[in-house]
Amino acid sequence: MTLPTPTLLPILGLTEAQMIGDATTWVERVRYTMMKEYGREHLETMLQQGLRDGMLVLTIKAVEAADAGDEIADAALRHVGAELQMPLLQKRDLAPGHLQVITYLQRAARRAPHTRPRGHRWYDDWIRNLHICFLVALACREFSLSPTRNREARRANREPSGTSVVAAALARNGIHIHEASLQRHIWLGLPGELARRAIAERPLETWLIV
Repeated sequence: MTLPTPTLLPILGLTEAQMIGDATTWVERVRYTMMKEYGREHLETMLQQGLRDGMLVLTIKAVEAADAGDEIADAALRHVGAELQMPLLQKRDLAPGHLQVITYLQRAARRAPHTRPRGHRWYDDWIRNLHICFLVALACREFSLSPTRNREARRANREPSGTSVVAAALARNGIHIHEASLQRHIWLGLPGELARRAIAERPLETWLIV
């Protein structure tokens, strides 16, 4: 049997297997935090503050989530949208993110607020998903990787990405999330936006100690 040639990281000379091994150790060290339940109130506070700050990408992700039926995003947008009514009447300058919030409120005011449906919701795992995003950021920094790769690169198993390394490391720890799902719904979704905001506010090491 011919063994495949190991994928080498150009700068560090590490194989993909070595990167996954290092990341597996990181996951082992923080896995217990992924299992903890984290307060919904804290999630709501973080989201509302990001909306107040007018963060455009975060607001767009929140609107997408709310339009898909997410009650936390819907409530946060309604709450902050109500706060922005006075600045709007006073004709103050508003950030692009604020205009998105107001536009959403104008649409949402015609219907009842979303309520939580039965079953599992994304924020039930939100502390886990935040830690996953922190791990992706750490892998990108430590191994000089891009955070994501396209479908063709995934199928051909070309040069790894931060999400591919972390997805493999999670699987070794019994947490099975397909790379494409991790990339689209976690790293590029609302959890990823919250994580990037957190990292912008404080160094990565203060959020994730491995």
